[in-house]
Amino acid sequence: MKKKLRTLLLSALLLCGLAAQAADVTVVLEENFDAFTEGSESAPATVDISSYSSNKLRNTLSGWSGSKVYEAGGCLKIGSSGNLRTATTDMSSNGGNLRITFRVKSLDTVGAVDVQLGYNTANTFYLYDNNWTEIELILAGGRSSSYLTFKPNFVVEGILIDDLKVETSTDFLAAPVADIPTRADGTSFTAIWKSVSGATGYLLNVFTLDATGARQYILQDQAVTGTSYSVTGLDPTKKHYYTVRAVRDNVISKESDVIEVIKVIASLDAPEALEAEAVSANGFTARWNAVDDATRYELNVTRFECLTEDATVNIIDEDFSRVTQGTLTSVAYGATREYLDSYTKQPGWYGYMHCLAAGYMGLFPYGSPATLTTPELDLSANNGQFTVKANMASRNYSGEVAGDTIMVYVYDDDTAVDSVKVTLEGRFTDYELNFDCGTPQTYIMLSYINGTNKGWVDSFVVSQALSAGDVVSTPVGTYDAGTNTSYTLELPLSEDIMYTYNVVAYAPTVIASYYGNYVDEIASEPSNTIEVVLPVTAVDRISAGNSIKAVNGGLDIATTQPTDVAVYSIDGRLVTNRQVNGNTTVNLPAGIYVVKAGRQTAKVVIR
Repeated sequence: MKKKLRTLLLSALLLCGLAAQAADVTVVLEENFDAFTEGSESAPATVDISSYSSNKLRNTLSGWSGSKVYEAGGCLKIGSSGNLRTATTDMSSNGGNLRITFRVKSLDTVGAVDVQLGYNTANTFYLYDNNWTEIELILAGGRSSSYLTFKPNFVVEGILIDDLKVETSTDFLAAPVADIPTRADGTSFTAIWKSVSGATGYLLNVFTLDATGARQYILQDQAVTGTSYSVTGLDPTKKHYYTVRAVRDNVISKESDVIEVIKVIASLDAPEALEAEAVSANGFTARWNAVDDATRYELNVTRFECLTEDATVNIIDEDFSRVTQGTLTSVAYGATREYLDSYTKQPGWYGYMHCLAAGYMGLFPYGSPATLTTPELDLSANNGQFTVKANMASRNYSGEVAGDTIMVYVYDDDTAVDSVKVTLEGRFTDYELNFDCGTPQTYIMLSYINGTNKGWVDSFVVSQALSAGDVVSTPVGTYDAGTNTSYTLELPLSEDIMYTYNVVAYAPTVIASYYGNYVDEIASEPSNTIEVVLPVTAVDRISAGNSIKAVNGGLDIATTQPTDVAVYSIDGRLVTNRQVNGNTTVNLPAGIYVVKAGRQTAKVVIR
């Protein structure tokens, strides 16, 4: 009965608040920007009306100011790194409780807008598409001389803004900003939120969701006076969520965002990779043991090929044909930082400030150089000598631009070991660079410096001149196995081609930040590495009368004349080098080896 009366009371309070709100609202600022008729939403005007040379913004809206503000057919465009500031306005009525509403549209595929009252901390609203979005913001702290500032964020082209209204009311009460708990162990957590100006208390809801998405409450409208509350006795097999509302007298705010409770973990054990199953010429099934708290696993696969003759091998041969968005004159944009596996034939490429045109990968610097980085490459063969061939150009919206610079850096793990400056001709041109600093963990980075243009890469090839018996290693891919502990791959195996794999476990955790806690994945160390080969014990490529055989614990080598024999591990390291005449046994641990006898080779698997 008490619970029912309490629910009725809360409903009555809410209704009272809404009724009062309808009777006590004062509009202190309203602007629809209809006076700015030049341009259109799809093609805004190009004159900055906030500049001193134009000053149309201030002349039309007295006291308004900004930077990079353009007309857009009845609304305004705010360009990237620009801002729009309202005139100083009396917003102190009704206790300075404000409701700010406006419409906003990103001119990129995504973006954000920051809204700031005076010198207060900005409120950021994220735009997940390029459609018009209605924004409502309730704030306290309106003064007799307040102003609002709007700034685009995470965009290149800017945003559109329209239909701004600022109202005051004694019944405007901001919803609390709840945060992700940093104390959560699966059976308990501490709900936390920021205080709301003018609030005298808070109402906390904790719940799970049933199969239909309906809330199943554990706590409902739990009264709290502070800004945190400890919740215990939870079922660790279920996901938990919470919201909080602010209360002041007869006014109840809207709910905060729904916060999912994430178990906070500091580390994950590395998985134990197991021997592959179902190994055949057509592929294999990789396996590993489960890890506590892991929510997904990534399988990393590398291909090794033992060359049977001298050859120039393309370690990377990328033409960006998997890029299908955008054109050179109407560019598409990716995330600011991301792995580019969905755009490249070989996994592991990474882009920072990159852009897209069908068949091309672009770089556009925005405050710092834009970069494009290859996967990790083993370029240690042939004394580290390798060649980079890249077809590149620089362009702006008017067309080709000559004279821009791309730096080509070679890294050994995290250390830059060489660099070459390339001055672009403007049009797409082939550039060939030779290096002699390859290592087993080489990265090649393109860094584009110029700030107003875009650099484009049409193709990128890394090649090495290799000898018979050299082993070429290339990353095949990183595969998301979800929660599974096995993954089947269709890959060709032969006497000359083998694979290795390892596994990394991932789980979400919470990272504490001054700007608000956030969820990020934590990764384990890689598992042990498993070698996958066809079930053979030797490959006979030694001339007639000579032989190499795998035996328990090593190799039996037989030659009919003195022969120089070198044994290499599968990753190219020299294990032993000697002259053999007759029968010789070489003791070796289990593994895969490449044996060179004179000018001939054999790959041997020792069990």
